[in-house]
Amino acid sequence: MKKAFPVLLVLLLFYVVSFSQNISLEKLRKEFHFLNTDSVQVALLEKEALLYKGNDNTILCYKGAISAAMAKHSSNNKEKMQKFKDGKNQIEQCIAKDSNNVELRFLRYTIQTNSPKVLGYNKQAPADKKYILANLNSVKDATLRRNIDAVMNGENRSKTPKNN
Repeated sequence: MKKAFPVLLVLLLFYVVSFSQNISLEKLRKEFHFLNTDSVQVALLEKEALLYKGNDNTILCYKGAISAAMAKHSSNNKEKMQKFKDGKNQIEQCIAKDSNNVELRFLRYTIQTNSPKVLGYNKQAPADKKYILANLNSVKDATLRRNIDAVMNGENRSKTPKNN
């Protein structure tokens, strides 16, 4: 039994590491529309995103956007501010690494246009919108393109009711 323990430990570690890498860009894009509308779905997505320990800059930016969006669904004001701040910082770090990435700029634009003005996180929205529209033809992923079209046409910019 003592010899089996290290083997089981290695298998468990492998399972945990592989599970933590499980969230995909495809899934994030498909579930993107929940960020500003469905608190339960955002909470589930947040749990998955928190397990991600990889270094894919786009997935990390989604992780930041999810955290910032989760802030609006929190009831505790301190937690709200911390989630928003953490998400905002994550988004900005990702954009600093790749400022010409349409998807990253789109995520920031979405969070900024759905955040309360009092938070002051809206200064880049006009420039991001201009950049996104100017570079829309470079977006090859159909799901991402639909997400961008929906947001730019106002379909995903509804404010979440306070009871969510």
